Amino acid sequence: MSKKVTLVKPDTSLRELWKSIFIHRVNAVPVVDSKRKLVGIISKEDVLKLLYPNYEDMLEDLFTARDFEAMEDRIHELNVKKAKDIMCKRVVYTREDTPVMRALSRMIARRLNQLPVLSRKDDRVVGMVTKGDIFRALFKRHLTEKILPLKKKR
Repeated sequence: MSKKVTLVKPDTSLRELWKSIFIHRVNAVPVVDSKRKLVGIISKEDVLKLLYPNYEDMLEDLFTARDFEAMEDRIHELNVKKAKDIMCKRVVYTREDTPVMRALSRMIARRLNQLPVLSRKDDRVVGMVTKGDIFRALFKRHLTEKILPLKKKR
């Protein structure tokens, strides 16, 4: 779990949201109220769907200059929107004391790459856990002991 979480408020402009996603290199940003309570989430995919609703179809073909021009026009139209206008309000999350494998099963079942982590005490966002975090934790804990000794015996 990463405790350094990029958060946005419901009134954050889409321009600032895009900037946060780009600068912090995250796949999703939790939307929180003034008490840091989770009210929504916005993923890179959500933003791409706004810019070009059928972008997945486009990826099968080569992009053309006109496709990018249409996307740029759409960006200008969306500049007036706020995070609250596009966020997913039904957020799948986990708690800081939830077993790792349960969090992973939620991600797999819902086809998510990350989950906000909430405090059991006050429901505030305290972190973000990704499939990559879980993979690294499992590798360190269970596989390192079995793999590394084999390398040392050469």
